[in-house]
Amino acid sequence: MSMEKISADEAVDQLSNSLSRWALALLVIACGVALGIMANRLPAPKSATAPTTDFSADRAMQHVRAIATRPHPTGSPEIDDTRRYLMNQTQALGLNPLLRTQTAISARRYFNDVAPAGRMQNIVAEYRGIDPTLPAVLLMAHYDTAALSPGAGDDTSGVAVALEVARALKAAGALRRSVIFLFTDGEEAGLLGSTAFFASDPLRRRIGLVINLEARGDSGRALMFQTSAGNSRLIDVYRQAVPSPAADSLLVTIYKHMPNDTDLTAALDKGLAGLNFAFVGHQMAYHTALSTPDRLNAGSIQHMGDQVLPAVRLFAQADSLDRAQDDSIFSDLFGLFLIAYPSWLGWVLAIATVGATFAMTGVALARRTIDWRDMLAGAGGLLALLLGIATMLMLALRLANLIVRDLSTPYALIGQFGALLAATALLGISFGLLLLGVAMTARPKVAALGLGIAGLATGFLGSFSAIPLIVGGGAALLVFANMRRPVSLNGWFAGAMTLVGLLALAFQIMLPNGAHILLWPLLLFALPLAMLLFAPISSLQPLGLLAMTASAILIAGLMARAGYDFFLMIGVSLPAIVTPFILLTLLALAPLLWSSRNLLRVASIGSVAGLGLFVAAAIDARTPTADNPDMVEAFYIADIDSARANWVSARLDRAGWVRRTLSQDGGVPRLGSIAPIAKDDHWIAPAKPAAYARPVLRLTATSAGNGHRINLVAANRNGGRFMRLFFKPSVELRNLRLMDQPVSGPIKAGDWSSMTFHASGADPVHVSMDAAGPGQMDIQLIEVRDQWPEGAKTIPLPPHSIPYRRAGNSLILARAALRW
Repeated sequence: MSMEKISADEAVDQLSNSLSRWALALLVIACGVALGIMANRLPAPKSATAPTTDFSADRAMQHVRAIATRPHPTGSPEIDDTRRYLMNQTQALGLNPLLRTQTAISARRYFNDVAPAGRMQNIVAEYRGIDPTLPAVLLMAHYDTAALSPGAGDDTSGVAVALEVARALKAAGALRRSVIFLFTDGEEAGLLGSTAFFASDPLRRRIGLVINLEARGDSGRALMFQTSAGNSRLIDVYRQAVPSPAADSLLVTIYKHMPNDTDLTAALDKGLAGLNFAFVGHQMAYHTALSTPDRLNAGSIQHMGDQVLPAVRLFAQADSLDRAQDDSIFSDLFGLFLIAYPSWLGWVLAIATVGATFAMTGVALARRTIDWRDMLAGAGGLLALLLGIATMLMLALRLANLIVRDLSTPYALIGQFGALLAATALLGISFGLLLLGVAMTARPKVAALGLGIAGLATGFLGSFSAIPLIVGGGAALLVFANMRRPVSLNGWFAGAMTLVGLLALAFQIMLPNGAHILLWPLLLFALPLAMLLFAPISSLQPLGLLAMTASAILIAGLMARAGYDFFLMIGVSLPAIVTPFILLTLLALAPLLWSSRNLLRVASIGSVAGLGLFVAAAIDARTPTADNPDMVEAFYIADIDSARANWVSARLDRAGWVRRTLSQDGGVPRLGSIAPIAKDDHWIAPAKPAAYARPVLRLTATSAGNGHRINLVAANRNGGRFMRLFFKPSVELRNLRLMDQPVSGPIKAGDWSSMTFHASGADPVHVSMDAAGPGQMDIQLIEVRDQWPEGAKTIPLPPHSIPYRRAGNSLILARAALRW
């Protein structure tokens, strides 16, 4: 290092330059956040006096307030009221509604069920088009709720949007095609209503396109997050129709590989074309008592309606609903308009963008304006940043989970969404800048050691996980290997961009409809890369810095928009999911901050503050509030055949309500097993036996060829809303039939398998199955009521506590065994 003295004027110039660069970096971050906020803005709800042909959130909210007064799960008396309301409303609109009652069996297994099934009652209504022989557009939403949620969001919002769309369509006049409205029963029970409709309803053969409406929360913009395959024509209509789009083919691509399902799944399984819409903000309301009309954001309703109504209109007037052969690549640009292009153009963009990146770095290497070792350090350093940021975010999450792990609510951290979003952004960006400073100063030892320790601590914090050990160890090795020698910014940046280009090419090959998440930033990086490689002096001048700042602002905005969507969906449980978006933002900041003074100091302070914000959010989550309440559970199990009963809960709460409830009959709660009802140990206390009737449970075996046919009859006798059957055979059972309908898959030998029948009422449920040879089977029947037994004490809930899961249930158990 040169030891020559610098003049006072030179010192002032250096300080001024450093402050200017920090100002530009802060401008990039501020503008990126502003663009992200703009992308997620919601429209103002239109009043009930809006033109009759417009969608009005206020009119839709009238339906929400009428329906979401209390929970109405499948099979409950309350859902009968909802059903009558929908029949009356669609009849008033002149849509001639029909009630379809069907026994449905889901082909998809949930909660280890062999076959979720039930008696479903769907409502179908039609706004007939000028030519009803043309394939119709189907608008679908489910009208059942989770057991303890009024369901203002999930999915009364979708039902209300569909009713308001129906009204607006009629007000505007005749359409070329019919629009059919389907309100499904039993979505929460396993897509039962939609499965029944698309399997056997007479109207299913008339459907050309399905649009499904959902919600996972009660706020946020309505995302068009799923499409059928071959979506280019669908996206073209969506682009033309929707003035404020919210869609991204990356989300669509990733959703295909996720285990989530909605009613649209049943339609796609039958080969139909479709689009799926949902808003997912404020997930504290998802399936909880917080999902009330007062908490539902009317702007979210308006945003969904502003997309669905014009899309349905345009589809209903289209010449054809035939699907294309290929998929589109698309993304909304900050909610202003949709950029969409065919997949072949994505290949052209990938080849051109990646090729330009490689060509620039190749020319610079050939001219020896950059050193290949600096490029290697840049590529390795980029990987170090990726793994290092992920390590710190995993560490922060483990700390937060450790702080809240003894709470009764599984939603504790979800209620801290805003604080955790800010903490993730602050910690991710700050620690990334810290590693940039290490690369700039070539002092890796402390950072490498710290990352190794962070990975080790994270791996053993709470419960053991090998992933943080691997990620943290890899980050430490990469930091030490690539940041030991001083490097030039232009060489380091060229190496980093070359790696981004390789990753973009890999994305284009593996996820061609999602590769734009790297290709668009790579295109914007072309200007700063060209300036650093071929005009390094100009890049230091004001105009050069402003040009790179403009590019960085767009990159930061794109990353803020995409990163927010990913954080919204799974970021609270996995904040490291946003690491790639933070990383690209850091690359945009690198040319501005590379030679800035105090980078290490500022980044260290920011990292500590980000980690502290995680801890503070977790500590805050320990204090229940109206918006982030404790969730408490207590239910009653009556074992009729053993004449025993117990009060049961999965967790104790801090206020002591669960312990007092479980102890109301003089018992002391202790941890024990309630298998096969649940695998984990629960808190159990003896209870007074209630005067419940034994549910009907009859087993018989008859010879059938070389084997035996096992027949079962089960029925509720205590007003249960649904029943669960648990089987434990000694031999594998095949050819299952439920209510004379085939059930896919066998019942395996030696372990408990379950079968749930929803809306079972008092009517008998018949099950049959075949055994190839002699054997035996234990069986348990659980009749589930939504009330505690008569005479149970009603202990008032503490402030800021709400019931969840099986709270308030009575599980009435009957046993049987059979040998054949």
